[in-house]
Amino acid sequence: MFVIAGQDRLCYGGDDKVTGQTSFKDWVLSQDEYDLSRFVFLGLVPPQTLAHLFQITDLHVYLTVPFVLSWSLMNALACGTTVLASDTAPVREMIEHGRTGLLRDFFDVDGLAETAHRVLDNPAEFRHLGVAGAELIRQQYSLDVCLPRMLALYEEVVAK
Repeated sequence: MFVIAGQDRLCYGGDDKVTGQTSFKDWVLSQDEYDLSRFVFLGLVPPQTLAHLFQITDLHVYLTVPFVLSWSLMNALACGTTVLASDTAPVREMIEHGRTGLLRDFFDVDGLAETAHRVLDNPAEFRHLGVAGAELIRQQYSLDVCLPRMLALYEEVVAK
């Protein structure tokens, strides 16, 4: 079963200009004949529901071209989810292939699918990646770490 959470809307760019569809979902579904009984489209869910979903899922697929990182990648990592992500510069700041997640070329559809199948066929073999991803978030991006850094930055700017 595939569970997709989030609104079906454009936020950051011209997907419609590239795909010719009104949404990325419409474009993907137009590419083949999918068994829609295997998909659940949740729409926008509350943060608590999303955190629970991340905690029970076997794989979070995070696809992006070079762009700023989305909060959803950090949330998936924080919840200990095994992540398969696009191998792009911003993503490599968080995902180290084979240590905190898995990376594949954004345009290598077969490679992405093959990697996803490997994880979904044996999720326990990849759980250590989710554990390492959660630890990365705790050590480098938790409020206990980031707030003192932000305060020091503000104090430095004000002092100048």
